[in-house]
Amino acid sequence: MGSIPAGPHYEISSSELAAWLDKQGDDRCWYIDGDPLLGGRLSFPCPGDELATELRKINRQLLVQAKEDDAAAKGQAIDAVKLDSAVARFRDDRVLYLCWTGSPHEWLLVEDSATTKQNRADAIAQASRSGHATPAD
Repeated sequence: MGSIPAGPHYEISSSELAAWLDKQGDDRCWYIDGDPLLGGRLSFPCPGDELATELRKINRQLLVQAKEDDAAAKGQAIDAVKLDSAVARFRDDRVLYLCWTGSPHEWLLVEDSATTKQNRADAIAQASRSGHATPAD
């Protein structure tokens, strides 16, 4: 991984990143690797709604690495809809490579599908034990 500002990238506000996370589903779990700011505020993996809330509180700009062949990525601001074009895949999980504007710390936002699946299974088991209807999958 190279330096985000030196390659194709976009700028996005942390509130737009939060909006993107909201669209992925509240129960979807995420992991942050390498960011001391978020790492000091949350325990990971964590649900998307918790991460989104924290990103809104921080309210700062981020740089997000674009795909190598994205000739249009020249540091311009994007919104949550356009962010999908920067998402990479590792196995079945979505990955974004980010840094806070002006920070030397580059970090990964990684979807944690294994934890998401386990949490759903735990919720179904808990609902079964308590006699409540199970959540839809």
